[in-house]
Amino acid sequence: MKIKHLVLPVAVATIFSACSDDDDDGRVAACPAVGNLNVVELSNSRCQLSGTLLQSASIGDAVEWELEGGFKVGDGTNAVTLTINPGTTIYGDDVDAIDYLFVTSGSAIQANGTGARPIRMLSDDAGVNGSGEWGGLFIRGTGENILDYVVVAEAGADVTVAGTTYNNNIVLNGNDENTRLTFVQSHDSAGDGIRIQNGSPRLSWILVTGAQRDGIWYRDFSGLIKDLMVIHRPDLNDQGVGRAGIYASESTASGDFNPRIVNATLVGRDGTSEDASNDPSAREFGILFADNTDQGRFSNILIANFRNGCYETSANANLSGLPAVKGGNIGYLDGIHCANNAGPNPGFGVVRADTNDLTLVGRGNGMGLRYYNGNNTPILFTGMTGNRDFTAGWYLFQVGAITNGLAADPIALNGFNRGDTNNDGVTNTVDIGFAPFLNIDVPFNQDVGDDTNGYDLTHIGSVRSGSDSVSTQFNDWTVATGLGEGFAVVNNNTLPPEVITPIQSTCPATVGNLVPVALDTQDGRNRCEITGMLTLDATIDSSADWVLGGALQVGNQIANTTLTIAGGTTILGGLAESPQAENPDYVLVAPGSSIQAMGSGSNPILMVSDDADMNGSGEWGGLIITGGASNVLDYVVVAEGGAQVVFDVGFGDRDSNENILLINNTEDTRLTFVQSHDSARDGIRIVNGNPRLSWILVTGAARDGIWYQDFTGLIKDLLVIHRPDAGGAESSGRAGIYASASALGVSNPRIVNATLVGRDNSSEDASNDPNAREFGILFADDTRDLRYANILIANFRNGCYEIDSTSDLSGVTTSPVSTSSLDGVHCANEAGPNSNFGVVRSGGENFVSGLVGNGNGSGLRYYNGELNPITFTGETAARPFTSGWYLFTLGSITNGLAADAQALNGFNQGDTNNDGVTNTLDIGFAPFLDSSDPFDQDVGDDTGGYDLTHVGGVRSGSRTSASNRQFDGWTIQTSAGQGFAVPVR
Repeated sequence: MKIKHLVLPVAVATIFSACSDDDDDGRVAACPAVGNLNVVELSNSRCQLSGTLLQSASIGDAVEWELEGGFKVGDGTNAVTLTINPGTTIYGDDVDAIDYLFVTSGSAIQANGTGARPIRMLSDDAGVNGSGEWGGLFIRGTGENILDYVVVAEAGADVTVAGTTYNNNIVLNGNDENTRLTFVQSHDSAGDGIRIQNGSPRLSWILVTGAQRDGIWYRDFSGLIKDLMVIHRPDLNDQGVGRAGIYASESTASGDFNPRIVNATLVGRDGTSEDASNDPSAREFGILFADNTDQGRFSNILIANFRNGCYETSANANLSGLPAVKGGNIGYLDGIHCANNAGPNPGFGVVRADTNDLTLVGRGNGMGLRYYNGNNTPILFTGMTGNRDFTAGWYLFQVGAITNGLAADPIALNGFNRGDTNNDGVTNTVDIGFAPFLNIDVPFNQDVGDDTNGYDLTHIGSVRSGSDSVSTQFNDWTVATGLGEGFAVVNNNTLPPEVITPIQSTCPATVGNLVPVALDTQDGRNRCEITGMLTLDATIDSSADWVLGGALQVGNQIANTTLTIAGGTTILGGLAESPQAENPDYVLVAPGSSIQAMGSGSNPILMVSDDADMNGSGEWGGLIITGGASNVLDYVVVAEGGAQVVFDVGFGDRDSNENILLINNTEDTRLTFVQSHDSARDGIRIVNGNPRLSWILVTGAARDGIWYQDFTGLIKDLLVIHRPDAGGAESSGRAGIYASASALGVSNPRIVNATLVGRDNSSEDASNDPNAREFGILFADDTRDLRYANILIANFRNGCYEIDSTSDLSGVTTSPVSTSSLDGVHCANEAGPNSNFGVVRSGGENFVSGLVGNGNGSGLRYYNGELNPITFTGETAARPFTSGWYLFTLGSITNGLAADAQALNGFNQGDTNNDGVTNTLDIGFAPFLDSSDPFDQDVGDDTGGYDLTHVGGVRSGSRTSASNRQFDGWTIQTSAGQGFAVPVR
């Protein structure tokens, strides 16, 4: 509460100042003139503003300013501008009259703060921890109003302005796009943080903290809000403080108002989850669609921990027309993620009577709105941890299987990977990589861009970066309360180190015959250590993260055991804990035993190292599967493995340096939708047998993508992408495929639909250098037979293939019905031509004449990469790599085989259905695969069949097609600017 002070008019104050030799009496020397106003000097070293400003004027930080009653800028007739310079502080109170600042229609406020010197409008008491202590800021009409680095706090006392009573911090009424708010905080409002009525103002980097009701309330609004963060206070005695993150409304059913809201994080911080379906008074939702709302363009919004759910439709709202794509006349809703850590809510979206719901909501939806059970897939923010400024910390750490924003889930924000992103009315290539909603030629956008380094939309919610050092858009210039008062820290102060009390995990009593060890929880997750030999059938699931404590062996020569791994499960491995330990952590399936790892696109199974990131290699042993039992890996990621393991399961010591090693498997071993990432040696190594693999992604292998010996099985839809060159030196990978046979063994696998990308930046003839072996395919060690079709080889340093001194490929034909065939293989290196793109070492036998050549339509076709570059959509920075690595152009072939019927000869002619007869039944049939086979049926269910209409391992040339996203969502990678999936080491 303000104490009454001695007041002196400016003229009298000047006289007293001139008569005094003491300028150190605690009063300012003189208050500056402000237009026509009679500025009053107060005894507390402040200058008082009141009345109506009828002349344009400026105020600055040489003094502090205090309002008295209503301070109006303009009177509706005289259009004037109040300029507020950086570092200025304005105080208000509720003594005698409610103080407030009102910019009338036609006049303007130009509040130009900076990050180092923000402008603050606060109550006049000692702390910044109240609400309703003064009236607030009101901006009306179409003047050119600018708030830049401005904090408005502790307002919302009831005040009547222009005939309407309000209780908010900031009220915008009737503004057009010339009203622009950038880097503005509303803190501890007694009502709504920011209230917008009518018009189209533009807001960017907005922080609303501690609002007693809604973070943003709007009615009849057609403007833009970008990069919005709303954080309510936490529960107090189980009573939520704050209602909705966003309240959307229209005054009439015939209204035509269509705001754009993009990049928003809305945090309710309620401690309970309550179904409000039958309680119309319960309205604590992330978004309240109320009062005739039927339009809106919403993208990339995170809704966390609101008591009653994600959204409510009420009061004649009709959202049935909102699609999940851009370009519609009434808007869209896309990339919305919602959960409540307090528990699941069957009524996460409540539809009141006489309203119409969204048509694009679901628990597994990658578009529209996606809901998560917060018990199983909690939302984690770095801001929840101690010793952090809260405003920097509230970026998303994890929701469900999505870690650290969109980089881990390229379909999480569907709207920014497809559609009319530049709003020109046409969906075309111009949209890719464009910053939606924003035009860099507009001053507002330029200003935002200067402060935020552009408009990348790579993370879920309003804070763009997963790096603490970069997530600083709201740092330093904002206000916060003390640690125990709702948020995190007093602004610019440092917290003492947080004392964290360890919490022991809850683990199953047994896993088969094994007894897990309960470790301390981490980030709210149970962690259970498991090791030893499993001799009884068992299941592990996502109720805990499973930490290996050495070898986990499934079965032995006596006990045939099955380990079932449920979707969403994470297994963590590490290196040996002591020099005496023989091996790192690893998982080994013994002959006769089996692993059934049944993940899904929305709940993949992860087997990774136990450190914090996903960019190492050789950090644990990996997965080893031996023998002929029924083994299934479905939607499984194995990453960062390849530390050397020595093991013996009955046929002598063997060693492994791979992520995945398959030994002596039959066709009952089936891998579908499996990624090997950052292996220390080969991505997947196959020794003996005929396992079947489909939709396989190998990224960042230090040596070969696929290595095999005595392999007669199937690999279909394979994508191998090596790391890029490091400064022109030797790349981190060798071959895409290494093919071999033992002296007495047989290798004749079927490999169809493969893209092999070396990513080397030089083209070097290796004819005279036997140590140079960076080829797309290495035919080594007695290789004689193979059945290869539809393979794309791109940018390998030494060429397309090498045939070593012991291999003989002279019997290979282009007919897919023969015992040995190669057809539809395309190869180029953009770094330049290679006169010896196929190297045959002394003693080796090359392919027959005519099977390989520059102009060949069958067999293997070589292109001069300088003249006919290979182009992938995945090479553009704005694309997630895994969905983008389909062929865009190669020579005269555009967008796959559709443009060149001879490109893949074997699939357009011949006995493609393997019935012994060449006839019309062959056209369009998928060779190598039998739809009656369970493996093929499983692949078909997930991929919509086996069309072979494009070159390489990703089937669709359409950037917007769902069928071009087989590796999206469940795979791991790092940010788009770090290679394809990972940085160069």
